[in-house]
Amino acid sequence: MNNSQYRRLIVVAAGIGVVMLIVVGRLFAFQITQGETFKENLITDAPVIDQPERGVIYDRNGAILAVDRWDYRVAVSPTILSDPEALADSLAPILQIPRGQLLYDMESPYMYVVLAPRVTSDVADAIREIKYADEVQLDPLPRRFYPQDQLMCHVLGYVSYENVGGAGVEGEYQEQLKGEEASATVPFSPLREQKSVIAREGSDLVLTIDRSVQYLVEQHLKQALVEHGAVSGSIIVMDPRTGALLAMAAEPCYSPNDVLHIPEGATFNPLISAAYEPGSVMKLITMAAALDSGTVTPETTYNDTGAIEVGGHISYNWDRGAHGVVDMTTLLARSLNVGAATIATWMGPTTFYDYFQRFGFGHKTNIDIMSEADGFMPLPGSGDWSEDRLATNAYGQALNVTPLQMISSVSALANHGLLMQPYVVAEVRDEFGAHPHQPVPVGQVISQATADQMTAMATIAVQQEVTEALVEGYTVAGKTGTAQIAESFGYHPTDVIGSFIGWLPADDPQIIVFVKLDRPTSAPWGSMTAAPVFAKLAKELVVMLDIPPDSIRLQANASAGGGG
Repeated sequence: MNNSQYRRLIVVAAGIGVVMLIVVGRLFAFQITQGETFKENLITDAPVIDQPERGVIYDRNGAILAVDRWDYRVAVSPTILSDPEALADSLAPILQIPRGQLLYDMESPYMYVVLAPRVTSDVADAIREIKYADEVQLDPLPRRFYPQDQLMCHVLGYVSYENVGGAGVEGEYQEQLKGEEASATVPFSPLREQKSVIAREGSDLVLTIDRSVQYLVEQHLKQALVEHGAVSGSIIVMDPRTGALLAMAAEPCYSPNDVLHIPEGATFNPLISAAYEPGSVMKLITMAAALDSGTVTPETTYNDTGAIEVGGHISYNWDRGAHGVVDMTTLLARSLNVGAATIATWMGPTTFYDYFQRFGFGHKTNIDIMSEADGFMPLPGSGDWSEDRLATNAYGQALNVTPLQMISSVSALANHGLLMQPYVVAEVRDEFGAHPHQPVPVGQVISQATADQMTAMATIAVQQEVTEALVEGYTVAGKTGTAQIAESFGYHPTDVIGSFIGWLPADDPQIIVFVKLDRPTSAPWGSMTAAPVFAKLAKELVVMLDIPPDSIRLQANASAGGGG
């Protein structure tokens, strides 16, 4: 080895020695001097969260009513951006954010910066087409989507961006629908065991409501508000045999798709939460109680003088007339306040309120929709009750009920005295299978004989006094209501609530329909506002629900009986 080669060897060896010293020094610093600091900052594992999809809501025929769609969070890691200025130029028109703001965010010292907290899938698709799209992070965010938009808004409710149901079945079934997220700490190193992170998806719901029937009901309600100049209204259609809701509509409605811009108070559900004084439809319950308790028979009479004083309060008939000797069927047909108050006093407070509680007034029906109200019915012995309430409650004043409570109670008359718990979810589907709802009897509130008597009397009442509610080919039982509206200063001098409850076919009821119009201006009586709406709607419902006319149905029944 010559001197030149030897010198080069010494230089190389010295260089290697210096490098080794530096490496050893750095290792010493990492492990000894700065070891704890680096240990704290070294990320070897990362938390991973798998968010479940919210369950789908279907109508009774499988049409989708509510389902998850995806929005996206737009973010970047500034340290890996190739050309922030070019990226800002491309993103500004898509995100509708000033270029300068985007560039400022992209020059942040942080590892992860959100440029836009939530954009639609269309915006995300546009971002995927730009240059440097692979440097933009699009994090999926669930958003509830309602294909029918406003249809059934009060039944379905809405879901916040935090995946929380805020009303309707979305709120009531929040725990089942939302599913359960899964989380774990997963190591970065592929050499270590990787854990599976799989969320439990939300359960699906199948409703009792057919969207076509619901749409029909909503259209009739909207037309009724225009035709009768009402400010709002409600229609409920129920199967009295099971308690299944076939349609529930209230106007005005709202769009649950635009959750950030729902008007204040719009999500309040008047079908189950708005208590009102029902007026004369309550005479159905008063009469049923009087018949079932043995206080009267359909042939019992009283002398109607046009006024009655109870507890210092004088009640008058709606027409201010005195009708002389009147039997119970005529009382119901002519909707006489004095008669209702009279038979209530004959029953006495104990019997009267016992029956009213049996029918469900003063407490929830326990329907599976969020935020149901109790209503309000003071009882004897409470500070809110006085003797005059016995008379006024008998014809539907000085107590509050919800529309659902009203139709639910009357449905017991249509169902041979058996009160059923109303419900709107027919089936829950989860990872274990389908769980159908079983109809729940609340109780036999009156005897079958009394219920059948009431149906017969209510059929005569419609035929004689409310011909506007008749449906050609079908016997209809029902009752109108015209209720004064309680204000802070007392009852409003002119505004009323017009309503009608009817069930058909009267001898074998398959549907019961409740119509309520708030402050109509076309006429002052429920027989002239709500009853015609019932008739128009029922004529289409019997076709849509395949309910045959009486003549065909009775002939089929007779043939079937003869064949036996």
